[in-house]
Amino acid sequence: MRSEILKGYEEATKGDFSERIEAISSADLLAPVVKHIPKQPCRILDVGAGTGRDAAWLASLSHSVVAAEPVDALRQAGMARHSSPNISWIKDALPELPRTISLGQPFDIILLCAVWQHLDDAERRLALAALRSVTTVGGKIIISIRHGPGAPSRPVFPANIEHTVRWAEAVGFMVIDETTTRSVQLGNHQAGVTWTWLVLHARSRGR
Repeated sequence: MRSEILKGYEEATKGDFSERIEAISSADLLAPVVKHIPKQPCRILDVGAGTGRDAAWLASLSHSVVAAEPVDALRQAGMARHSSPNISWIKDALPELPRTISLGQPFDIILLCAVWQHLDDAERRLALAALRSVTTVGGKIIISIRHGPGAPSRPVFPANIEHTVRWAEAVGFMVIDETTTRSVQLGNHQAGVTWTWLVLHARSRGR
């Protein structure tokens, strides 16, 4: 299934997908959770960075961003479009994040925007453990969780918020914010797609 999803995104880049994604304002999209992003420069991991829209916005705020994107066409488009010295691009993906973990540098903020729906429940549990291993104590993970149909070529899995919270708590996170919003894309909005934004705080191991 994972290869099918990645292939779907690869194929989508041959159309107007990249332009539609880049047309979305990161400031507007992340408005429900922007208060959790420090104003002072910090290390941020953007998982499933796509064409780098959000990574570029965060870099413009003086943050140091690692943009992890497994789809070659999206990553290459992002590198060409967003050449900020504050962005480092790597090829990596959930649930294991092997390349990110190998960097040996934990992050203050981790962003997962429109990624969670492409993992099944078993992968989500693995992903949360991997994410905790690269989050600083006191750091935060910001996850957007899709509710509603996805594109036929990019399958999505339903997500249970209570399960996600329980799995997150089991590996050392605490939920500090939860907000539900409508989709900012007209087609998705008309299809009834909504999003839950979860913000997870990384506790120290002894707490």
